[in-house]
Amino acid sequence: MNKNFITILLVILVCGGIATFVFYVKARTPKYKWETEFSKKSEQPYGLKSFYKLLKEQNNDIKSVSSNELNLLDTSDTNSNFIAIDSYIDLDSININYLLEYIKNGNKVFISWNESPIYLLERILPAADSIYVYDFFERSIINVNFSSSQLPFPEKINFQHQYLKNITPINWPGYAFGYFDKTFSSQNVIPISYINDSIVNCFSISYGKGTLIIHSNPIVFTNIFMIQKNGFKNTNNIFSYLNNGKIYWNEVDFNHQNNDVSSDGNPLKFLFSHYTLKTGWYVFLISIFMFILFRSKREQRIIPIIYKNKNTSIEFVKAIGSLYFQKKAHHNIANELYNIFLADIRTRYNMVTADKKEELIELISSRTEINKEVIVDLFKLFSDVKYNVNAKSKDLVKLYQALENFNNIKK
Repeated sequence: MNKNFITILLVILVCGGIATFVFYVKARTPKYKWETEFSKKSEQPYGLKSFYKLLKEQNNDIKSVSSNELNLLDTSDTNSNFIAIDSYIDLDSININYLLEYIKNGNKVFISWNESPIYLLERILPAADSIYVYDFFERSIINVNFSSSQLPFPEKINFQHQYLKNITPINWPGYAFGYFDKTFSSQNVIPISYINDSIVNCFSISYGKGTLIIHSNPIVFTNIFMIQKNGFKNTNNIFSYLNNGKIYWNEVDFNHQNNDVSSDGNPLKFLFSHYTLKTGWYVFLISIFMFILFRSKREQRIIPIIYKNKNTSIEFVKAIGSLYFQKKAHHNIANELYNIFLADIRTRYNMVTADKKEELIELISSRTEINKEVIVDLFKLFSDVKYNVNAKSKDLVKLYQALENFNNIKK
């Protein structure tokens, strides 16, 4: 059995194993994702495609705007609507001003978020601190009761929360009755619907000529509820509170959604939340394992050690210095030291050293933060030695010590 045949056989086995694994993962991956996806394109159980489709059937004039483009709302309209269904959107003060101006002119804004729109409410109801946050009602099955009998479907509407094939409890958010009985008894705040007659999950606020409608359970507008009669009834009751004009749809950025895995900073969680990414990750790991298994054997001779070249510059400098010193050419050594000193000044402090001596001393003193007298003494020593062919050894030593002192204290 030759080597090529073995290699081909191994490749076939590896490819077959990867293909089998991919099909296995695909077969074991659920068809549906049971987390909320407040996107008009999402066909998942908790997406909004059915709701958006029903909205288009009711009104063909729909324009999409993002939460950062509320300046696109036409404040000259007096009979239009703005609809925002999401986990939560963090509106800044500028976009809140656009929204309030839009409401004031007679339009209606419908907001359904998993979190209370605190910053918007405090602009309309500055005295109502207590309503800014939700209460929660944990149940798997609830009923919604509308306060008005003048609706398409005024009867109680039941909802049950499903995860996979099971009916499971969740926290249904809403507002306590006390806020509406006491805090808002004298204001234009009207409850629209209740959950189990315990908490208010939808209410309206008059502002200027328009109305703000707050709904605390966006999940009831998702696909799994909209394909049921109860979801259809609930949505039609809500539609009856809207104007019959144009609709501005808040285009959801998927990164803002409650289930966005990028927000928790865990790359692996994001990786394993998508079938294709997860499969690619496993294939990558298998490929790395196979590479290590079959390619880890050494395929060439050991490379001999090549020692690093030694730097002999220091020895050369010492040798040249010894020659200068033996010949007592101290002025030449002083001149070399002076050139090295100026080169270091140019490189370190990005200075021009061709200036006049007095200007150069001032500039060096300011850049190095060394007293001017020290610089003056150093330059005097340089002049005394490098221009004196009869300079003594002690003069050169004194210059060297002064230069060392300068290098030690400079900044």
